[in-house]
Amino acid sequence: MKRNFLYKVIFLAMIAVVSMTFTACGGDSDDDGTPQVPTGPTGSTEYFDPCLDFGSSQNHVKEYMTGSNWELSEHSNDYTLLYMNSQGTIALDYMFLNSKMHMVTATYAVSGESVVLAFKAEIEKRYGVTMIRENDPKDASQYVYHCTATINQRSVAIMMTYAKQCINILYSLPD
Repeated sequence: MKRNFLYKVIFLAMIAVVSMTFTACGGDSDDDGTPQVPTGPTGSTEYFDPCLDFGSSQNHVKEYMTGSNWELSEHSNDYTLLYMNSQGTIALDYMFLNSKMHMVTATYAVSGESVVLAFKAEIEKRYGVTMIRENDPKDASQYVYHCTATINQRSVAIMMTYAKQCINILYSLPD
């Protein structure tokens, strides 16, 4: 069990680093190569349902994101579509393998444990699941919430962490 938790935390951390590395957020900033995360006001972000149609094409995701207040990043490519909302509080990273969506990471600029608990409750309500909290055995302040939900007739793993005023939520098809 400890080993599985550690693997989950490492996997989520790797995804978050990759997401932040390719995401230029927060408006007109000098691109000095420093990874950035959403920089808008914290504490007021609402949960957003990203496109969770796993196996879909980039065009399908672009259609899903059309008509809302989302900006497609110039750093998008054949493997990832990066979006930032107009307030600079949410970044979405849609990842593609063999031209099919296989993972989504949502990063929210938030402040406080109460927002984490509100997001946890929202995920549980929307997908009819119970998220489980697992603490890192070496550092109880480090934890991950996780569950498996059925979304669009597919089993989807959901993991959520909170660090440095950002909530990271990862949605992926389980191995």
